[in-house]
Amino acid sequence: MQGLRRLFCAICMSLILILACIHLGVSISILVKFRNSGDIYRPEIGLASFNIVIGTYGLLVGGFGLFSVLTNRGILSKYIFFLYE
Repeated sequence: MQGLRRLFCAICMSLILILACIHLGVSISILVKFRNSGDIYRPEIGLASFNIVIGTYGLLVGGFGLFSVLTNRGILSKYIFFLYE
């Protein structure tokens, strides 16, 4: 049972890391399009900055959570992910 819970937590942390990378990729592509096209993408600059913040936060949470799950440090993972003890 404990091994199944660790596997589930590791999968969830990996998904958080993948989604954080997608957020960073979207924000970088919006900023590149804005630099090339000018004012056409003006409303999306707020979305790009939001995606940069979410992507950075997701990388920190996912990386720290995956580290705590893989090293079997339960006290660290209680702060990051509520399913692992």
